Amino acid sequence: MNIKKIFVVGDKFSEFTNGKNVLTISQLELLTQIPAKIIDTEHEIIVGQGVRDDFARKVIKNQKRNEIHDNKLNIISLEKLTEAKKNCHAHKKIKHNVLIGGAEKVADNDNLYTLPLMIDERCELMADHQTGQHIQGMLLVEACRQTFIAVTEEFFFNGESNRYYVINGMAINFSNFLFPLPAVVHYEILEQDINDRRARFKAQIRVTQHQTSCATMDVSFTVYPSEVISSKESELAIAATHNAFSAAQHIPREAVYA
Repeated sequence: MNIKKIFVVGDKFSEFTNGKNVLTISQLELLTQIPAKIIDTEHEIIVGQGVRDDFARKVIKNQKRNEIHDNKLNIISLEKLTEAKKNCHAHKKIKHNVLIGGAEKVADNDNLYTLPLMIDERCELMADHQTGQHIQGMLLVEACRQTFIAVTEEFFFNGESNRYYVINGMAINFSNFLFPLPAVVHYEILEQDINDRRARFKAQIRVTQHQTSCATMDVSFTVYPSEVISSKESELAIAATHNAFSAAQHIPREAVYA
């Protein structure tokens, strides 16, 4: 049987759908609302980026309600999306701000992990606007940041979240556009130095799409118990405020309102 594959993406990636076998999730929802057999050949839906899980549930509900018409849509991937768990170690309180799925250790390599990229178009970095057909670079920066936190917390500190992550250095290189299609994040630990007081890591994070490298981040960071950093942060905050007040006393009043 010849099955036609169709990608579905978030509505904000509507420009990407032009001239391709790609639908937005709202377009797919409209198709499944129509109570008639309008799709008579097998189609398999593949979930890309940006799809909201609440919209996916609407499609599933419509398809079940109209299953008597036997529209030949395989929407198993949408059902899996609604069941999939975002990474719970990414230090985000709002689910749709999490950009990565669960991490898996690569077999026979304790330093290498993979995670699916899972962008919801409601996330904080897409709240303003979407430019062009590709995924904006800052989304990949944030996905990489969430990745090193999530992997470290889950695999080195047993999921404990009472730790503070200090970024010592972060450099990212973009080599190809990443489009709103399935993508994978690869996390590799290059160096680690762990003791009772702190843990230091150097790592490389790569984002690939269909074996094409799209972005590479080199990062170094240190992890401290929260109480250690909280105390130091309070000292620095007091000193910064004192310096700001001292500087303000020497600023001419008219300059403040210029």
